[in-house]
Amino acid sequence: MRLRRREPAVQRIGLYYPYIHCRDERWLKTAALYWPRLARAVPQDYPVADSDTVKELHDGLGLMMRVTPTATAEAVAPYFLQALREHEADLGRYRLEPAMRRSVVSVNAEPQARWEQFREHGNLWRHQLAGFHEDEVAPQLRDALIDSDLAVSTQRSSISGQSDVRWLAMRPDLAWIYKCVFTQVLARSTRYTPVTDQHASHGIFTEADWNSERVARLLLGEDDAPAGKSDLADAIGMMSVRLVIPQNIDAVPVKKIVELRKRHKSEFDRFTQAVDSAAQDFRDALGDVEDPEALRQHLSLKVSDSFETPLEELRKAMRGLKVNTTFSALGAKFGLGTMTAVALAALPAGIPLVTASATMVFGVAALRRSAAQTRDAHMNTSPTAYLLRLEKELHPQQLHRRVLDGIGHVTGTTV
Repeated sequence: MRLRRREPAVQRIGLYYPYIHCRDERWLKTAALYWPRLARAVPQDYPVADSDTVKELHDGLGLMMRVTPTATAEAVAPYFLQALREHEADLGRYRLEPAMRRSVVSVNAEPQARWEQFREHGNLWRHQLAGFHEDEVAPQLRDALIDSDLAVSTQRSSISGQSDVRWLAMRPDLAWIYKCVFTQVLARSTRYTPVTDQHASHGIFTEADWNSERVARLLLGEDDAPAGKSDLADAIGMMSVRLVIPQNIDAVPVKKIVELRKRHKSEFDRFTQAVDSAAQDFRDALGDVEDPEALRQHLSLKVSDSFETPLEELRKAMRGLKVNTTFSALGAKFGLGTMTAVALAALPAGIPLVTASATMVFGVAALRRSAAQTRDAHMNTSPTAYLLRLEKELHPQQLHRRVLDGIGHVTGTTV
């Protein structure tokens, strides 16, 4: 059997959707710990209004990338234009009432992330419209949607707060179908990976390409939903980082995340490569798993095998080194103090005290050098070293307490 050749490791880039502005900063902080970059589609003249968290992550790490949507809009337009030409009479569910087309309307809804809601509660959105910046829809498709009473041009938006932006407003379910197709086409052309902080949105994409026939089936309600598996590397990366990040990551200063990523870049790179390798192994072995719950269980086991177990082994190795180096540091600090006296008691009788003391000092120094070399060897080779850094630097007091507890356990004292 011929083994499949793996592509050389490259830095992966996430493609944030379905919005321009991140809605969940807790998710964004977590994503910044395992995604090298996050791209997003931003019209050229769109007035971005990022939060301080997004600005700090971008200024410190160059995290956010802008992708101009016009080329993708042109690529997507033929799928919808053909569906309109062939099925316009059957798309009444998306048509706007005459009153909406005659008055100044407002964008007051988002492209909806839960397909099931359209079928169960479609009437909830009868008078709420979602919008796209005009650059996100090709001119010929904009004209066709407006001529078919499926969209209306407006400058009013209760969501963005921008009064000088031209929007194309349509029903949220139609907007969501367009967003799915747009994001997948953009991801395919850039080789970016769709990621989102909207959990109900995740997993909408399949590896199959979009085309006009599939778009028509979705518009006509003949296809269940734009559904599929979420990206495996994104899932494994998120699950791995969550092994060590604090529950209250929203309280972790952004500056600390930026500094951690910069200070441990080589370990971060090894970790992201290990995530990609684990995802490829999973894809080769279990890529055909369709049941969502089964997929989650298999992913959990993969993360445990590839990251959780090696991380615990690395923790144990580091704890042992910390106990040894703590003893040596105490011995060096206090000279002929308690620990040195204990060690001297074990030396053969007749050795002069000065000689014994010198022997202890050199022994302590050698022990510390040896421990440092062993530590570096572990940290320079383990793909989970980065996770240990996260655990140590995002939980500094917790780790300190654990080390002291370990010392107390060994010495039989309370620290």
